[in-house]
Amino acid sequence: MNPSWVERYRDEHLLIVDKPPGLASQAGRDNRSSNLFDALRAQETYVGLHHRLDTPVSGLMLFSLSRDVNKAVTDGFRRHEIQRVYRGFALGVPNAEGTWDSPIDDRSACTRFRRLGGDHRASFLEFTLETGRKHQIRRHAAAAGHPLLGDRRYGGSAGTLHSRVALHAYRLTWTHPITRQPIDVEAPTPDDLLKLATVFSVD
Repeated sequence: MNPSWVERYRDEHLLIVDKPPGLASQAGRDNRSSNLFDALRAQETYVGLHHRLDTPVSGLMLFSLSRDVNKAVTDGFRRHEIQRVYRGFALGVPNAEGTWDSPIDDRSACTRFRRLGGDHRASFLEFTLETGRKHQIRRHAAAAGHPLLGDRRYGGSAGTLHSRVALHAYRLTWTHPITRQPIDVEAPTPDDLLKLATVFSVD
């Protein structure tokens, strides 16, 4: 196993990997950069890619290891049966909890959030996606006036406050399409975000 990522779940059908920040989910346009999908394909008989994380973002990605479950995984994402929960640091102090539902690219979008801690400068937030638009959390947070720290694309001055987008896909839950057993996987908060927790007084 490549030390740059950690397997959090594996059986004959599914693989859930904790992707580190800075590693692309899949090849870019030049097809030359190292990426998680190609690395996994080099070591597995078969790997199916069904979603992605932005390169600066860390956390859980779900892959299929059998073509038999491809349709179930695709349907699971499309129907929002595969629940993904993120945590990250945003500028300022939003409400204790709420919903951001402004459209993205003229399509409906919904992000639920709750504040886990922080101080007057920045907040540690938990995000749950009801839809899966491109850069949804990042764009919703910025539009609400609470951009993610380190987000140079959408965050304005907040983009200078951390070395990468301060967002981590920390939990994934689903019902296994073959065994029908619950899958509930968590990825520990990475060290760079733990340092932010100390800076911004998160318990």
